Amino acid sequence: MPTPLNNQASVRYNYNGNTGTANSNTVTTNLLDQYTLAATKTPLASTFRPGENAAFVLRLENSGSGDLYNVTVTDNLGGGGTAAPLLYNQDSLRAYVNGAPVPVVPAVAGGTLTATIPGALPSGGVAILVYTAQVRPDVAFDLQSITNTANVTANGGSATGPAVTVTPAPTAVLLREAYADLSLYKEADKQNVMAGEPLTYTFTLTNNGNQAAEGVTLTDTLPAGFAVTRVEVTAGGATTVLPDTGYQVDTATNTITIPSAAGTPIAVPAATSAAPGVTTVAVTGTVTGTPQNP
Repeated sequence: MPTPLNNQASVRYNYNGNTGTANSNTVTTNLLDQYTLAATKTPLASTFRPGENAAFVLRLENSGSGDLYNVTVTDNLGGGGTAAPLLYNQDSLRAYVNGAPVPVVPAVAGGTLTATIPGALPSGGVAILVYTAQVRPDVAFDLQSITNTANVTANGGSATGPAVTVTPAPTAVLLREAYADLSLYKEADKQNVMAGEPLTYTFTLTNNGNQAAEGVTLTDTLPAGFAVTRVEVTAGGATTVLPDTGYQVDTATNTITIPSAAGTPIAVPAATSAAPGVTTVAVTGTVTGTPQNP
């Protein structure tokens, strides 16, 4: 670390048999260490979702008076070991020294990413490393934060010079995002149907997020000739049959909207560590004409 050199002057003077004094302002000059390195690690987003990518920027600055060699970053990918919550995306790392790109081929072993800047990082020089990693899709459901630490080391003056270590090691923290994440699956209870027979479409709404999905609106353009006779919603083990006012059918396009503006809102519960949240909607009707695919 630079050593501050503080300097302040004073004066003493006489007037009419009296003595006066005054102090100057303090001037600070920093004495640079010969070999020293500073580093920061910044995530481009502060939150994470399982399966999505996280991007990081490492800024390394030679703040000493001598050149540094073997400037090396060892990133624990959120914990180190083969179970680290982050998976480095191959070929994603880009490195720059004083704004110019430099070739860096990182190595990944045992859940640790290692990258070394080639050649010397001159005094006052800045190296930037940018890379992405995927959050494991199967990361523990109760993991609320990922602490990603990068140890940064170098040698002063030559490749075999005294060791230089950034202390404390730069760290980036990602917090689990609060979100709902719905997927929709539709199936029919019959592959073939005769005119006048009942047919049921079941819509399964699956929430893999950690927050309940509120105010869910489902729309479907039903086959021509399909007349809705019953709509029911199942959530939390309870089934509710919607009244005719609980959903709306556009007769011009035979598009159903569930719920209607006046209907009871639909929600899909949040996922838990045991299973995703699920709500199903079943639309039953009769086919009065020649069925067509929706």
